[in-house]
Amino acid sequence: MVTRKLRFISRQSALAQIQVKEAMDLLVPLLPEGTQLETAILTTPGDRDLVTPLTDPDVPDDFFTRDLDDALINAEADIAVHSAKDLPETMRDELTLAALLPSKDIRDALVFRKDFNPDDAPNSVATSSPRREDLIRALYPDIEMRPVRGNVAERLEQLDRGDFDAVIIAACALERLGLSARIGKYLPYDPAPQQGRLALTVRADDEELTALLRQIDVRRTAGLVALVGCPAEAALLSYRAGQYVNHADVVLHDRLIPESVLETLGTRAVCVGKRFGQESTPQSEIHRMMLEEAEKGRLVVRLKGGDPGVFGHLGEELEFLTSWGLRTDIVPAVTAAQITASRASVSLTHRGGGKTITLMSAHPSDQPFMHGFPDPKDGNIAVYMGVTQLPELVQHLKSAGWPDDASFIASEMIGKDDEALHVSTLGECGNLDLKPPALFLVGNRPFPQPVRTLFVGTDPEPFLRHGPLLHWPFIRLQVLPLDERKASVEEHLPEVAGVIFPSRIAVKAFIEAVLAWKDVRALTGKKMLAVGPVTEAELASHGIRADAAADSFHGVQALAEKTREDFKGRYLYPCSDAAPQADRIKSLKQSGIELIPVVYYRNEPVQHHHLPHLSFQRVLFTSGSTVKAYFDQFPEELKAHRTWLAVGPATLKELEALDLKAGIIQEWPAKCAKFREK
Repeated sequence: MVTRKLRFISRQSALAQIQVKEAMDLLVPLLPEGTQLETAILTTPGDRDLVTPLTDPDVPDDFFTRDLDDALINAEADIAVHSAKDLPETMRDELTLAALLPSKDIRDALVFRKDFNPDDAPNSVATSSPRREDLIRALYPDIEMRPVRGNVAERLEQLDRGDFDAVIIAACALERLGLSARIGKYLPYDPAPQQGRLALTVRADDEELTALLRQIDVRRTAGLVALVGCPAEAALLSYRAGQYVNHADVVLHDRLIPESVLETLGTRAVCVGKRFGQESTPQSEIHRMMLEEAEKGRLVVRLKGGDPGVFGHLGEELEFLTSWGLRTDIVPAVTAAQITASRASVSLTHRGGGKTITLMSAHPSDQPFMHGFPDPKDGNIAVYMGVTQLPELVQHLKSAGWPDDASFIASEMIGKDDEALHVSTLGECGNLDLKPPALFLVGNRPFPQPVRTLFVGTDPEPFLRHGPLLHWPFIRLQVLPLDERKASVEEHLPEVAGVIFPSRIAVKAFIEAVLAWKDVRALTGKKMLAVGPVTEAELASHGIRADAAADSFHGVQALAEKTREDFKGRYLYPCSDAAPQADRIKSLKQSGIELIPVVYYRNEPVQHHHLPHLSFQRVLFTSGSTVKAYFDQFPEELKAHRTWLAVGPATLKELEALDLKAGIIQEWPAKCAKFREK
C-alpha cells in the first residue's frame, strides 16, 4: 500500500472516540511506515433527535450512520467506525463493509441506580430497544418499562436522579468506558446480533483499503464451529465426529458424553452441560463462549449428547451462530431412541404396524402434555427426558387410546456401567424404578431378546462374530516405559534370529521401541512369527508379513507346528508379566527355538462393583488372567447358568480347573486367509 493519509470518522460520543482508537490500534501494524492518521467527528440523526423513541416505526434505517455515510461518499473521510449493530440492513451502493472486528463482551447488563438494592427486583427498567423490552419482560413480567435516549453518560445521569430503577446497557460499552463497576447483573439472553463488534466501512471503489482491512476482518479470521453429535455409546461415534473431536482447539461438551471420549480431550474440554434440577450453564452463555472461541480463529466443537437436532438445542445455536456470520458444520449422531431399539431388539417402525415414529420430549420446560398425544394408529412413540413425568405420561397415553398391554421399553443410563433395559407394558411400567437419563419406547413390536456374550478381555474387535458382545474388561494391559523397551530391543535384537509375538499389544509395544531406537530396517533378516491370526493381522497393519503364524487360537503349540528347520535359533519374546514363560520355553524348545522372554507390558486386573445390568447368557474369556480376575471378583458366578467360552486350550484349562463345563470358540480360517492376502 502506498503511503497515504487515512482519515477516520465517527460519532462524537466518548464511547465512539474510544472505538476509533480500538480500530486504529488493530490497523496500525498493517500500515506502511509513515502513514498519517486523522480523526473527525460528526453527529447523526440519532444523536440530534433525542425525543423520537427508537420503537417508532418511522425511525429510518440509517438513523445512526447517515452523516458518516455521506462523509465517506463525498471523500471527506476514508474509514467510518461504527458499532456494528447500528449498521443499516442494506448499505448504500457507494459503500462497502470492509471489516468487522472481533467482539468485546456481547452481553446486556442491568445497571441499577446508586441508591437501589440490587438484590431487589426493579419496579421500572429503561431501554430504547423494543427487542430488549420483550426480553426483560420475560424475566420480570410485572416490570414497568420506561423509554430512554442519549449516550451512556446521559442515560446513567437519568438513572441516578431516580427516573427509573435500572437501565439496560451493553456490557461492552460500560467496559470500554471504564464503568464495569456499575454492572449490577448480566442478563441471561442473547443480545442483538453484532453487539460488541465494531464495523469499518469504506468507499466501495477503494479496493486497496478494502484489501488491507480484510486482514483484520473477523469474518475471514474466525474459526469454524462444529455442532457434533456424540452417541451415549462411544463405539458408535462417527468417523467424522472423531476427526473434529481429535483436532478441536476447544470442546464445549454436554454432561452425558462417554467418559472414554472425555478422557481424550484433556484441557480442551469445557463442560457446559445441563441437568434438570441442578445448576447448569445458560444457553446464552454457551452461545457467547462459542462466539468468543471462534473469533480467536479456533476450531470449536460443541459436543452434544446424542443427535444435535433431536432435543439438542441445534436450532437455537444455528440461529445464533449464523446471525453472527460464523461458519458452521453439523455432524449427526445415533440418537438414544435408536440405541434403545437396538438394545431391546425392536424396530422403531414396522410395516405391519407402527409405520411412523414420533419423537417427543417430556421435559417439564417443554410442556409436553399441552398439545395431545398420538394415538396407537398414528404409530410408535419415543419419549426423551420422561422419568420425572412418568405417571402423567402414562395417564396421557391411556387417554389417547393406548391400551394397558401396549409395549413399553425403558432404557436408562445408556453407555454407562449402570445401563439397564426394561421391557414392560404401559399398565406395568409404573412399577419400574428408573433413574435419569432414560428413554421410553411405546408401542414397538417386541422380538426375542438377543443372546449376548460378555467379553472380559481387552480387545473385542477380533471376536465380533461371537457376539453381540458386551465389553466389560477384567484386565488392563499397560506397556512398560519406552526407554525400558528400547533398551531391550537394543540389547537383544542384534543377537536373535527373530521375534515371536504373542499378542497385538506386543507388536505395538515392540515396533514403537524399534522406531525409537532406529527404524524398521533394524528388522532386516529377522524372522517375524505370530502366535495367532489376530497378532498376524497386527503385524500386517505395520507393513510386516509374518514368516509363520498359527492359524488358530491354540497359541504357541499351533505356532510350533508351522515352524521349519530354518527357523531354529534364539527368539525374543516380548510378553506380559502374566505370561507362563516356563511353559512357552518348553513348548518351543522341541522345535529348536530358544525363547528369550522379556516383559514389555503388564497385565493388571480391572475392578468392577457389579456385572452389567443388561442381560447376558455367555462369557468369553481370552486368557487365564481374565478367568482369574472374573471369578476372584464374582465367585458367585461359579454357580451361574451360563455358557463359558475360552480362547485357546490354555484358557480352557483354567476354566476346567474351576469345574466349569466350557468350550473353545470356533476357529476362523477364512479370516486367517484374509490376513495373509494382505
